[in-house]
Amino acid sequence: MKTTLLSSVFLSSLLLMVSCGKEQNNKVEGYKPIYTDAKNLETVEVTSSEALENPGRIYLYENYLLINDQAKGIHIYNNSNPSSPTQVSFISIPGNMDFSVRQGILYADNITDMVIVDISNPAAPVYRNRIKDVFPVQQFPDEFGDFECVDPAKGVVVGWEKAMLDDPKCSR
Repeated sequence: MKTTLLSSVFLSSLLLMVSCGKEQNNKVEGYKPIYTDAKNLETVEVTSSEALENPGRIYLYENYLLINDQAKGIHIYNNSNPSSPTQVSFISIPGNMDFSVRQGILYADNITDMVIVDISNPAAPVYRNRIKDVFPVQQFPDEFGDFECVDPAKGVVVGWEKAMLDDPKCSR
């Protein structure tokens, strides 16, 4: 009985030592922050077109289709022919995830600020105003699960992207 007990303790200790020496590679799918320099955040620009990469919210306004390109801005398409919409313009708004339109005015988030853009002429949107610190800083992705913790030394988080993470320390 004593020998069996001693053998069990010895084997348990041996297994513990072997597992402690191993490096664990805990690779999981999760979200990592997309950073930008704070000085780049307040730049709202209009271009003629840009490729849609990560579509988010879709909004129908008059004969136009507005599609959020997550963390980048808003694409405006002429939707007169719904089977073949044509791109009209792109409003670059860093960190943009959501927007709304009322009476020709687009209201969009720009990280913590709200920007106001006149889209009464969708081919030539005009930046009108910025209201500072309307939204809280989001330190985690909208989706639940593992994510890479935010490091303020890397800049300001403008969005999140799905990625393979090495032993993430944060989750929700």
